[in-house]
Amino acid sequence: MADVYKGKESDRRYKGEQVDITYSLKRCIHAKHCVNRLSEVFDVDKRPWIDANGAGADRVAEVIQMCPSGALHYDRHDEKEGEPTPSINRIIVHKDEYLQFIGDLEIRSAGTEIDGETRATLCRCGESNNKPFCDNTHKKVDFTTDDLDTVKVDESAEQGGKLIVTTHTNGPIEVSGNLQIEDTDGEVIFTGTQTWLCRCGGSSKKPFCDGTHNRNGFTAE
Repeated sequence: MADVYKGKESDRRYKGEQVDITYSLKRCIHAKHCVNRLSEVFDVDKRPWIDANGAGADRVAEVIQMCPSGALHYDRHDEKEGEPTPSINRIIVHKDEYLQFIGDLEIRSAGTEIDGETRATLCRCGESNNKPFCDNTHKKVDFTTDDLDTVKVDESAEQGGKLIVTTHTNGPIEVSGNLQIEDTDGEVIFTGTQTWLCRCGGSSKKPFCDGTHNRNGFTAE
């Protein structure tokens, strides 16, 4: 049986005097916030490409928290707190791309058990080779989506708390907990405590599941 992936504790660790940096190649979507903003630490032309001693812990933490996929994390060696847990659980729907999760995340999928996560990008085209995570395959298969419409928004809805993200075999992503779904401009289209999101790529109501996975032969553990 393959090892269970548990997030940063399963990732490669680069040790430094002030801070350790962990990295997952499989989760990386190459947003390049790290290399563009902190080349003293992240330089793809060097080996190893991460130098945890290249900058102070504050700057490293600031840049790593910009990583949308959670491929990068850090552990400080001083008395300062680590990465803060967001007070609002947000799912950002990237047009023709992935679902970006930000919050107090617990992710459960085949071979994946992560708790205490704050950032993740999950596949919704159905074709990633590293499900449930996005691996940019949507670019190769010309995945396209329609513009988003407001579904249900309650401005008085509770926010924060644990968000449990569970993928169902050959089926959708179930999300349970206080959450809001928005587009990349920050327009909120849904608030609630539970929903099912399409990950087969075929739903006519993206990002929500409409049962198409039962008809299009989608398979995923």
